[in-house]
Amino acid sequence: MQEHSSIVKGDDFQNLLGMGFSEIEAAQLVHMKEHVTEQVEYREILQESRRLDFVRWLIEHKRIKD
Repeated sequence: MQEHSSIVKGDDFQNLLGMGFSEIEAAQLVHMKEHVTEQVEYREILQESRRLDFVRWLIEHKRIKD
């Protein structure tokens, strides 16, 4: 893993340490969090979720009928 000196100062990293994770585990989790949006499946799921939220909003505001 790359050097994580910039991560050490982050709130997420400090919170994970406070929860009992080791420095290596915390650094890996922060790294994963920062890079999860690069994954195609994640973007597709997020896009679908936003569509469903919009349809839900349309129904709740009586813009379309269910």
